Formats: sequence, structure tokens, C-alpha cells
Amino acid sequence: MEDKHTLQLKSIKDEKDQLQVLVARQNSIIEELEKQLVTATVNNSVLQKQQHDLMETVHNLLTMISTPNSAKNNFIAKEEQISFKDCAEAFKSGLTTSGIYTLTFPNSAQEKKAYCDMESNGGGWTVLQRREDGSVDFHRTWKEYKIGFGDPAGEYWLGNEFVSQLTNQKRYVLKIILKDWEGNEAYTLYDQFYLANEEQKY
Repeated sequence: MEDKHTLQLKSIKDEKDQLQVLVARQNSIIEELEKQLVTATVNNSVLQKQQHDLMETVHNLLTMISTPNSAKNNFIAKEEQISFKDCAEAFKSGLTTSGIYTLTFPNSAQEKKAYCDMESNGGGWTVLQRREDGSVDFHRTWKEYKIGFGDPAGEYWLGNEFVSQLTNQKRYVLKIILKDWEGNEAYTLYDQFYLANEEQKY
């Protein structure tokens, strides 16, 4: 009787051990599947970003192709011949196309190229910063942030010194726009904005 009981216990123990091995295998399979799911999700996000970038590039190319050369040359000529203190002044002068304009430092003949948004909220916005595709490194030195860097036609920072001098001449409104890869957009407005001078660390 005792031997039979011992055999039953041994059989139960063996079954338990087998179940533990099976559970361990199942857990290992689940972990591997979870890793594969994470990898697939990351790859999908990368593909979506690449698709977005490609569509944006095609859109920009189509826009360039559909713009008559005479209109392009006329706009470039205006931009090269005239300078403004800010984009609002350019807008008020009748220039209503978003693009690169020449701005002049306050109380100086020094000039600065800037991107002007002539469409958002009535137009005339001087764009201080543009970040779109990560093509420009924004980890920069104090001097680079002071004078500005990048290309106004793409990603750039206008420059702390210019922004400081500009925003201390009169009252300015600041608009910050955020857009994700899916095209969803959000923004916030500040009724008053200015940048301190270099002595005050901007």
C-alpha cells in the first residue's frame, strides 16, 4: 500500500516537473513574440515616417514645378532688393507669399535672412525656429545660438542677438506650432514676448 502511494506521489511530481518545463517554454515563446511585436511596431513607425517624408518631398517638388519661372524670379528679385525690420512689415507692404525675406537689424545696416509665414493667423509671422525632419543638429554652442544657424529654407534658428534686438523695439506676440508625423497640429499664443540681451544671458 505504501509503495503504491509512493509511486502515485512520484507520478504527480513528474507531471508537475513536466508542467513547469512546459510553462517555462511557453513563457520563453511569449517573450520572443513580444520582442518581435516591439520590433515590428518600431519598423512600422520608421516606414510611416519615411512615407511622410517622401510625400512631403513630392508635394514640394510639385509645388516648385507648378510655379511659373517668371513668378519665382519676380519673388526672388523683390526679396533681394528690399529689406524689412520684420515679416509683419513685409506683409503690410503687399508681399503675401511665405518664403525667405531679408530683414534688417534694428538701428543697423546689418541684414538677416529669415523665413516669413504669410498665411497663418493673418500672415506676417517672423519664424524664429523651424524643425521639420531632423536634418539640422540643434545641439550648438552659445555663439552659434547667438548668431543663428541652419538654412531658412529648411531647418534653422534665427539667432538670439537678432531676436533680442527685434523684440525689444516694440511689443511682439509669440506663436508656437507643434506638428506630429501624422499631420496633427497644435499651437499656443503668448500675448507678449521678448528676449533679454546677451549680458542677461538672453
